Amino acid sequence: MSKIIPIHELIESQEESYKVVKLNTPTEYSAMEAHRHNYYEILFFNSGGGTHMIDFDTHMICEQSLHFVSSGQIHALNRDTSVTGYVVIFSKEFLILNSVDKLLISDFPAFNKTAFPILTTSVKIYSELLSLVIQMEAECEGKNPFKDQVLASYITILLLKCKALLTDTVLYKTTDAASQQLMQRFNNLLEEKFITLHKVNEYADLLNVTPNHLSETIKKITGKTAGDIIHQRLILEAKRLLLHSSITAKEVAYALNFNDPSYFSRFFKANTNLSPENFRKEIRKKYHH
Repeated sequence: MSKIIPIHELIESQEESYKVVKLNTPTEYSAMEAHRHNYYEILFFNSGGGTHMIDFDTHMICEQSLHFVSSGQIHALNRDTSVTGYVVIFSKEFLILNSVDKLLISDFPAFNKTAFPILTTSVKIYSELLSLVIQMEAECEGKNPFKDQVLASYITILLLKCKALLTDTVLYKTTDAASQQLMQRFNNLLEEKFITLHKVNEYADLLNVTPNHLSETIKKITGKTAGDIIHQRLILEAKRLLLHSSITAKEVAYALNFNDPSYFSRFFKANTNLSPENFRKEIRKKYHH
């Protein structure tokens, strides 16, 4: 049986639902092999070197950069051994329980896919953000009885500062607030319903807008129609299932609510130039060692 992609979990208990660790801290698994987490990560890279695959997109590791990895995303980190930095780890539940901003995770651009998952900063800004992480590391090792609330506050500040940087682009500045809000609502709904709902009009109905307005708004922000975004999400999940599990292409089709497996295979090939079976062979050859 083909090897499946493991899911590494963060135990939901006091002092175990968050961590701040150095990049070179030994782990029980190889970060170079494709894997998933049930928590969120922010990786800080002090210097450049190597690559980081996040959901089948390969990104170069650059100095003074932050990489955001959401819960459930498949990623593989192949950094040069000389690269140093930190990883901030936390669960959604921890932040909701201990932060005043209960919607911060769902509103965060790099986690809800309205922004690129990589943030490259100036030396000054990177140093400011890194100083927060170093304070968090010290807090993790302390005995403060209010540690959870303090750590959640640090993470909230870090995310809000990063959110400001991620949205400080020409695209965000020239897109009106109503369009940004609709895009965010669409993304959140898509993440919740993509298996059962495959059509633009189904999402438009739930968002109380017309299909044309939804597609025009999405295209204005992303350059792609709402239908394109729905298809991309289905393809991403299909790729995850093909890499993560040993189920057949036919079973993948049914898992994604495609009634006709042959149509699913044509849909997959039209979007990837590979059949599901060939994609599985290629991707496992690339990310399994």
